[in-house]
Amino acid sequence: MKNKTERGEIFKVLQSKIKKQDTFVEGKESLLALRKELSLIYDYIFHICGPDDFLEMPAKSDKTVAYYFYHLMRIEDIVTNTLIVGKEQVFFAEGFQKLLNSPIVTTGNEIQRDDLVEFSKSLNLGQLKVYTDKVWESTNTLIQNMTFDNSKTKVTEERKAKLLATGSVSEEQSAFWLMDYWCKKTYGGLLLMPLSRHHMMHLDGCLRIIRKLKNDPTASKLLSR
Repeated sequence: MKNKTERGEIFKVLQSKIKKQDTFVEGKESLLALRKELSLIYDYIFHICGPDDFLEMPAKSDKTVAYYFYHLMRIEDIVTNTLIVGKEQVFFAEGFQKLLNSPIVTTGNEIQRDDLVEFSKSLNLGQLKVYTDKVWESTNTLIQNMTFDNSKTKVTEERKAKLLATGSVSEEQSAFWLMDYWCKKTYGGLLLMPLSRHHMMHLDGCLRIIRKLKNDPTASKLLSR
């Protein structure tokens, strides 16, 4: 697995190449390579962590690993399926609210820190892994099929309205800003944020938690520069 610096270098390459027609395919290849590295981090964390580790918040700035994983996958599912593809989210299509035992269908941005542990305790971690894998595969297929012309498409008002109708984004101020943030972007812009940078940011946070809890050399290596 590549360290933080190496992952950052891949991101720089894809960021520059995915914006240009003549290098768009190379940019997609770099994005898929980066996502492969990120998927290995997900697998590593699922492997090394016991149920209690998913509930820990060692520092004041931390949220739980369970929350981060749920939050990352909900956002990816929402952005790819509702806003880009225009189809039903994996979460709803395959009944993952029930499977995950999630008390919410939203991104979770609105959850207060004091409530994060209880929220995380409610989640079925085995099904969280299944949901992660399914959303990840769905997004990779979308990336493979996206054309340069399609990447320049902006999110339509119709897709924004469909997202509102799903109730996937809380109307609380701490979350509702996402609606405008996503819907001002092109599909290509969404590939960069949230489909790559968002994972990089929060997975680094998860690795810092693992390093504190486990004192595991792999976590330290993955965070090294």
